[in-house]
Amino acid sequence: MANNNMGEFLAALRKSKGYTQQDVAERLGVSNKTISSWETGASCPDVSMIPVLAELYEVTCDEIIRGRRIAAGEGGSEVARAKGGSEAAFNKSVDRLLRKYRTNIFTACWISGGLTALGVLLTLLIGFAALESLIGFFTGIIPLVASVVTAVIILRRIEFALGDEWFSPQSEKVSRAADRAMLWIAAANVAAFAFILPHAFAPVHTGLTFGLQWIVIEFAAAAVGLAVALAVGMPIYFRRRKAALDGAVLTDASEEVRAAHAKATADNALARRRYGRILLIIILPVLLIEGLATWLGVSASSPEISWSAGSVIFVEADELSAFGGAFAESEYSLVFEEQPENNSETGKYEVKYLFKDFPERWRDYYLTEDTSDGTIVTIYKYRYEATIDDVAQIYEFYAYNPEWQGGITEIFAEAGTYQDEDGTTFVSVIVRLHIAPTLIEQRDVEELVFRADVLGWSGFAVGMVGVIYLAVAISLVVGKERNYKKRLAETAR
Repeated sequence: MANNNMGEFLAALRKSKGYTQQDVAERLGVSNKTISSWETGASCPDVSMIPVLAELYEVTCDEIIRGRRIAAGEGGSEVARAKGGSEAAFNKSVDRLLRKYRTNIFTACWISGGLTALGVLLTLLIGFAALESLIGFFTGIIPLVASVVTAVIILRRIEFALGDEWFSPQSEKVSRAADRAMLWIAAANVAAFAFILPHAFAPVHTGLTFGLQWIVIEFAAAAVGLAVALAVGMPIYFRRRKAALDGAVLTDASEEVRAAHAKATADNALARRRYGRILLIIILPVLLIEGLATWLGVSASSPEISWSAGSVIFVEADELSAFGGAFAESEYSLVFEEQPENNSETGKYEVKYLFKDFPERWRDYYLTEDTSDGTIVTIYKYRYEATIDDVAQIYEFYAYNPEWQGGITEIFAEAGTYQDEDGTTFVSVIVRLHIAPTLIEQRDVEELVFRADVLGWSGFAVGMVGVIYLAVAISLVVGKERNYKKRLAETAR
């Protein structure tokens, strides 16, 4: 046993107990190929498996590691042997090993869930708080990928340790739990990806508006992602379980093990049929409803309003008619002019003019009110203070021009040099304006915003219908499932 002390020692112990490799494989919950590889030296038992082997063969862990019996008085082996080898102790060791696997599965779920939550949180913080939705989206993807990779590594390690050709009731539960955990971890990450996906459509260096509408859109997208993941993942899960059960080696298996295998196969087939009903009653309808809600929400994008700049040489109020619009085509008279409280006050003041016959083609460009005396047109007077050649002075400007009726958000003045018709040079004041969109443009934008709001709230309503339908459908399916189990229990009596 010079080159393979442990393997040959394990083979000798097995034969001394009268066990076949299949017997040991069934009792340990591994494949018979795994037992063979241990005994030939191709591989070594996992550290967690050594106490179970020691209980099975009624030896100490130290003896298995050394690959030989330890004489009395050598290394305190009497203490290690003190209570060896009962069937109860062996079963307890197997249960402890399976509990360790289940704990590892639980740990994988928590780690993956934490990474998934981190990805969503990073996207929301960067997208809504820092107003960098696109960066937040790509940042959030990193923890989502790490979540899936972590789960795959941990769960595949468990499945490798369990083997794929053996069957026992205890290990079947662990294997099924690992597959189910992988299904739900994958589904949760797909749902999380769908939740943060709207941030990918935001322009660069901008963020989504934090509000009810976008939150509902994100949750609707997550519901669609979860439904798609389950619709695709559940059939894969059932096929995987069926393949594992069909491929299990039952040669020399006990009747108890065969009965457990038959029950597991029947339960898997029943679950597949049950899933078919859930797919038709819950998943597909919810997928369609929430997909419509998401489409409506994404379509509800608000239009942008453009701004412009302009300038005008300072003019007096009696020169309004020289600058186009309705004031150049019709007669008018001053009706009302809001005045500042003092000569140094600046701001925006309302001015009303009365037109006996206001041209129809200008009605969309001004704020108008029809009266029995004619049409009252409202424009605005702006008072501002400008310092020219170190002299501060109050200037007034009337926003008479049709293009300026949408509003002026910024005004400042500067001196300019001009020449009159005689060639005389003089200094005048030029007013620079930051002009809001015209009234027509604002009305068009308001109409588009209204349509966007209608689409957004329609998406919200459809999404809520999907949530209500989901709750009702789940209740109905759960109720039918309970009745079915009750009838099945009564039949069994």
